[in-house]
Amino acid sequence: MTLTFLGHSAFHFQVSKVNIFVDPYLHDPVDLNKLPKGHIVLLSHGHFDHGIKLVPELYQRWQCQFVAPRKLVNWMRRKYKGKVRLEDMLPLDHGESLYYGGVKIHAVPAHHPLNRLGKTIMTVFARGSSAPGKPVNGYYFGGYYHAGATIYTPAIAEALRGLPVHTACLPIGGKYASASPADALRLAQEIGAERLVPMHWQPLLEQVFFRYQPSDLIRLAMSEDSKVSINPLAIGETLELPATLGSAT
Repeated sequence: MTLTFLGHSAFHFQVSKVNIFVDPYLHDPVDLNKLPKGHIVLLSHGHFDHGIKLVPELYQRWQCQFVAPRKLVNWMRRKYKGKVRLEDMLPLDHGESLYYGGVKIHAVPAHHPLNRLGKTIMTVFARGSSAPGKPVNGYYFGGYYHAGATIYTPAIAEALRGLPVHTACLPIGGKYASASPADALRLAQEIGAERLVPMHWQPLLEQVFFRYQPSDLIRLAMSEDSKVSINPLAIGETLELPATLGSAT
């Protein structure tokens, strides 16, 4: 069982021989030709930096399925009609679950109240995309939790109550209505995560910079003597975990 960081909020997870990609905003040095065939792609929301524009190309390559909030799926079915089969775009709203190859995927609430600066970034760089940015899903599967784009909200811990989280992928950049290191560490502790993999902190292709870096998160965790293990990854770096952890539901 592995997860590989692909930059920004993009990850490849392998759980029970299923290749799951989340928020595939992919650019150099990631080489699409070298990635394994994806079986299912989870989209947290429709902002350009979470992979919505890559959907037709990924489908052409992989003939995979896509999961997203219902509002975004309805947009995709209009936008990508004739490029992606309707039945391969699957709606999943907060609190709902579906199965793929024996892996249960559960949609978790997120809170992404885009501020003025974030709206400006979307206007400048989205290049005409009208994909809805709300609602935003986080996803839980096989003991992994990927938060999508969110700031702190107690609704996350409530949604994950009773579910074992061995690895939480959480935003730490602290700009554009995304969580800060303090938010991320608080979330990780509240959901009982064993380890935290920071995301949503690297400059985007267009050189949009974030406020915080993994070093800020590491310092904070050390100052609070946190029991959560902090695992920052470089682009392309893989974290291997015992296969037994994948039995979490």
